[in-house]
This record gives sequence, structure tokens and C-alpha cells, in this order.
Amino acid sequence: MRRLATMASRHFFHVQLKDAMGKVYRLLLLLLLLPIFAAAQLCEGAMGISALHEHFGSGHNYGPPLPEGATTYEYVTSFPVAGTYMVSNHAQLNGAKWHPGLDNTPDDGNGYMLLFDADETAGEFFNVVLDSLCPGTRYEFSVYAANLVTPSSCMGQGILPDIRFELRDTLTGNLLSSVETGELPNTAILRWNKYGMTFTLPPGQDAVRLLLINNAEGGCGNDVAIDDIRINICNPSREQSAVLCDGESVEVNGKVYTEPGVYIDTISGASFCHDSILLTEVRSGAAEFSVIDTFVCGGSAFRVGPNAYTEPGFYVDTLLNAAGCDSIVQLQLSTASLNASLQASADSIALGRSVRLQASGQGEGPLIWRWLTTEGLSCTDCADPVAEPLSTTNYVLSVQDGLTGCRDTLEKEITVLPCEAVFAPTAFSPNGDGRNDTFRPLYGDCVQEVSLLEVYNRWGGLVYRSTVPNEAWDGYAKGRLCNVGPYLFRALLRLKDGKEQWVQGELQLLR
Repeated sequence: MRRLATMASRHFFHVQLKDAMGKVYRLLLLLLLLPIFAAAQLCEGAMGISALHEHFGSGHNYGPPLPEGATTYEYVTSFPVAGTYMVSNHAQLNGAKWHPGLDNTPDDGNGYMLLFDADETAGEFFNVVLDSLCPGTRYEFSVYAANLVTPSSCMGQGILPDIRFELRDTLTGNLLSSVETGELPNTAILRWNKYGMTFTLPPGQDAVRLLLINNAEGGCGNDVAIDDIRINICNPSREQSAVLCDGESVEVNGKVYTEPGVYIDTISGASFCHDSILLTEVRSGAAEFSVIDTFVCGGSAFRVGPNAYTEPGFYVDTLLNAAGCDSIVQLQLSTASLNASLQASADSIALGRSVRLQASGQGEGPLIWRWLTTEGLSCTDCADPVAEPLSTTNYVLSVQDGLTGCRDTLEKEITVLPCEAVFAPTAFSPNGDGRNDTFRPLYGDCVQEVSLLEVYNRWGGLVYRSTVPNEAWDGYAKGRLCNVGPYLFRALLRLKDGKEQWVQGELQLLR
């Protein structure tokens, strides 16, 4: 069993009120006269337990009157007039001027509510003292209120109720807190709305004066219904969570929980005034059981929690899962074998030539090949690609066992030799016989093209120049066949690796 908090106790305190003559009433009766509160700041989070919930009871009409001296209004059980109030289980007591409707409290058959027909003169109509409170404590007052008057009453010009709620220091009369409802609108049906506010008692004081003030002038309209009045301490709240593992329970504040859920408890402090609300989320966290049958690669380890296993065998570990419950792991570990090699048809090649790379190997399952060096390869996921590198390259191959996941890395360097495969004829005969009629340098695999060709006579004069790739000289200059004799040439070669190379030499023009 897991204990998450100390024992909690629930307390209900007794609040009294005094009128100007010092007469004491129970808060149950006092709060029957609370007006509509305008929406204000309320307790944040979960409120403390309810010190009072006044829903006025239920029964046949009419309910009992309020204590003498608690209000300046007159209690009536017949047709209402200005300055009177009623306690009733339905609202249509003023002909068609008031809405038909029931009280706000759910599931309280024939439930009572408080109905006011406001006085024609605006001003204070309720003034009492609430005592037996907790000094320095924050409270929330709340009430449901509704405008009784139908939209068609008073020729559609009915006065809208407007009530001010005040809390004052009982010793100095200073205003501690106040809120106004504002004008309560006419609605098509009797519509209940919640109003409320919070206040904090000064240190050293256990009472506050509550005043109810009518802000609206008298006349047709200005009639209001009140129900479900509460007073709650704004207890500080906190949250926690716990996990239910198999066969366990969770103890929170002296209570034992065996099912998942969200539970609310009141934790007592130095006094009831300082109790707090504890919200506990109990989550299900069943134990887990798993079986692992796997391999361990040579030179590595398989980890189960904090344990690392490098040798084949059968192991059992008990761990805590993410929820904090036991997790049993059974491990059957085998050693995986992976042997692989990489060869090449040649270790060195001339620029422009190719070489075949050949990988082979054996593992527990099919092997997966992936070349990490891809330049000049015919494929990147096969074991035997053709490589045509432009420079000396170290080819790196990753091999993985498709069953065990074990990996190895292989390397093979291919040296690319300098380009020397160039041949220039020493003579040509442009006589039109179809043999050796033109001149240009010849080359092997390492050359991409002859990008420039120039020919000079024996005195250094330029007789031919071409930038057309691989174009040959036909022995003519300015439209005339050149004389027989020696000539000089030079050519710019573009190699397959992107570099350039000059070649030059002598040639003879023959007939």
C-alpha cells in the first residue's frame, strides 16, 4: 500500500449574524436575503467544502418568512406589491407580469425560492453581521438569480433589477469588497444565472457586515428571484498522482483506493480555516511480462535496464516500467556471426578506365549492402558495382545482417594513375586518297576531347586554329593547300576528371 497524504477531517463551521439590536440569527436564515451578485473573481481551482448551501427547502406554498429585523421588506402570501417578498415553489404569482418557472435547485420537488417585488425607492434594504468566520481567510459567496418580469410586462418598458452587494468592516465601517450585478436583462423564460464574489477577512477579525442595496428606482418591473446560496472557503489546492500496480492499493489521507480515478480530499491544517484541497489522480499501472529472443553482435553488448550482456545465455531481470510497476524481462541471447570481405579486379587504373568491386560475406540472415562512398559507382546497394573514379578513391561499404542487425564496415582504395594515353601522328598527307588526309592528336580513355588545336609554320606563323572540339586540320590555310614541309602544333586536351593538359610536337605535311 502506498500512502500519499495524512489523515483529513471535514469540518463545518457555524456562522451567526446580528442585527442592529444585537439579536443573533443562524446564517441559514440570514442568507435567504442575499441579492444577485454580478460575476466577479471567484476561487481558483477546487473550492473548499461548502460551509452553507441554502436552497430554501421544499413544500407546498408558501414557505416560512425570514427572521424579524433581517430585512425592511414585508412578507406576503398573496398578490405581491412594491416592498414585499415571498417564499414560493413557483414564480407566476403576479399574473402575466411574472414568468412561470421553478426554482434553480435540481431534483428537489416543490423546491422553494425567494421572490422580491422591489420597493419604489432605491437604497439599502438588508444589513446584517456574519460572524464566527476565520480571520485572514478568503471566502466565496455565490447565488443564482433571475429577472421575474416578462419582456411584455410594463408595455415592454419594465425597470431592470440592479443590486449592489457590499462587505464592510464591522468595527470601522470601511468597505472591504463590493460588486454590482448591473441591470438584469429581461429574458423569454425564467433564466437563472450565477453571480458571486470573493473577499478576505482582515487579520484578527472574525466577522463582516453584509449589505444589500437596490440601485434601481421604483416603478413597474424591478422584481427578482434568488436561489441556491452558498458560502465556501477558498481553500488552497494541490494535485498529485499515484499508480496502482497489480495487487496493490493507494492510501490517500487515511483512505484506501483500489480503483483508478480522480479523488478529492480535504487535508486539515492548523484549523479549519487553513484546510487545503488535495486532488489525487490514481492511474492503472499493471505489471508487464516480456520475452526477448535476440542476438548480440561480436564485440558489443545487449542491455536490459542497467545490465549489459555480452555472452550467450538465458537471463531474467526485474525492472520498473514507466508507470513504476514491476516489469519482468526474460532474455534468450545468442551470439551472431558476420563475416564479410571486399576485393577489386584491380588496385590501380588509368584515368577513364573502370574497375569492378566485389563484396562477399555470410551472416545469420540475408546481407544488406550500402556503399557509403558513391562517386563513380554503377549502383549503391549491390555487392558488385562497377567503379569509374576520376581520382584515387577509398571506397567504404557498410554491410548489415538483415536478421540480427549486426554491422561491419569494409574499405578498398582504388588508385587512379595520371593521364598518359595521348598519341600525335608525326606526318599526314592531304592528297584526297582517303588515307591519313587530316591531322589531330589521338587519345585514350582518360581524355574527354581536344578543345583547341593550333598549327604553326617553320617561321612561327599561325596557319590554323580551331576551338571546335576534336576538329582536325586538313592542310589548308586561307583556302589554299599549304606547302610540303615541317610544321609545329600544340593542342589543349580536356581530361575526364575536369583538368586540362597541353600537348605539342612536330609533324610533316606530305604529298
